[in-house]
Amino acid sequence: MKINATILTIGDEILIGQIVDTNSAFIAKQLNTIGIEVEEILSVKDEFQTIMEGFGRGISKADLVIVTGGLGPTKDDKTKAALCKFLGCDLVREEKVIQNIMRLFEERGYKRELNNLNQDQALIPEKSTFIQNKFGTAPCLWTTIDDKIIINLPGVPFEMKGLMRDEIIPRLKKQFKSDEIVHRDILISGIPESDLAILIEDWENQLPEFIHLAYLPNRTSIDLRFTASGENRNDLENIIQQEINSLKLIAGEYIVAENSGNIVEVLKDVLLQKKLTISTAESCTGGSIASLLTSISGSSTYFVGSVVSYATHVKTTILGVNPAIINQFSVVSEEVAMQMSKGVLKVLNSSLAVSTTGVAGPSRGEDGQEIGTCWIAVTNGNTTLTKKFFYPYLDREDFIKIISNNALNLVVQFVKENY
Repeated sequence: MKINATILTIGDEILIGQIVDTNSAFIAKQLNTIGIEVEEILSVKDEFQTIMEGFGRGISKADLVIVTGGLGPTKDDKTKAALCKFLGCDLVREEKVIQNIMRLFEERGYKRELNNLNQDQALIPEKSTFIQNKFGTAPCLWTTIDDKIIINLPGVPFEMKGLMRDEIIPRLKKQFKSDEIVHRDILISGIPESDLAILIEDWENQLPEFIHLAYLPNRTSIDLRFTASGENRNDLENIIQQEINSLKLIAGEYIVAENSGNIVEVLKDVLLQKKLTISTAESCTGGSIASLLTSISGSSTYFVGSVVSYATHVKTTILGVNPAIINQFSVVSEEVAMQMSKGVLKVLNSSLAVSTTGVAGPSRGEDGQEIGTCWIAVTNGNTTLTKKFFYPYLDREDFIKIISNNALNLVVQFVKENY
């Protein structure tokens, strides 16, 4: 049985861009693990009528509506009142909520009486069931309307995550017998998205109806995502593998990895398989590549360390870049990138090294290089691969992110070509 959901986030801070809505992404991933498909994600302001309209829209389109935000003790938290109006009921006092708040205050060293706002957090809609929040003072609410469910969660991320993991997912899994949903990402590189689509058009047209294929391009590669839904997970996984085997006969030369669209995971597998280690020498990326490498468990096996050589004198004194090379070619050049990679390889004694030197903006580099210019070099001491990138239209944050991912893609390419 297919079960679908709407995620509704409440908060002016989301709509004005003050915070990023990470709650919806987490909730969607959790629901996907138990076969519940998210049909829509809505964000609305802290306004009584707008919140009510959000409830109505969600319940009309989905079997399940999960709401975050607006359960706090202050005047801008209007979700409970809007839910009461939507349900046509009153608020009632739940003493167990008060007991939970007192327990939390005691654990956190708050030795005082509960004020009126804290007391009011124990008021819940009489048609709702409360779920104790071990992580905060706002209770979680579970409301059944005919055969549909509205779940209200706190907007504070660590409270929401704890409730989703410990309470909501187990209850939903018990309540619904939904279809299995299987995702499989493969990483494609070396071919533009449009050319890939033409190359595999006939193969794609014969895919079973229960398999959906999505093209997720970035600057240097394409994540090709298979999504299949059905009753038996093993059957779905086997059918996807059969389709990938057929795809390899057509576009195998462009497939970098069959089991992940995440370049960090791909690089991990490549380095472990070849028993290689890696270090980084970063200028314009400021340690971002090292951060990506250490973002997954087990990276200490192959990641040695990093030199963030942001200043020119660090490039020359620590990494051994020849000042004459800088004077001749500029600090943002292929020659400097090569010497940086070879320098950190020697300093940190790794099998491989990758370096970046560029201009992230918003102003030109000290040597006059244009904003968005970057050189990346990968070396093992004997062979060096370099590549220039130019992204003048990106802001600083996006430039650093994209260059860091490009660097990891270049390392994977280097290993495949040389080992």
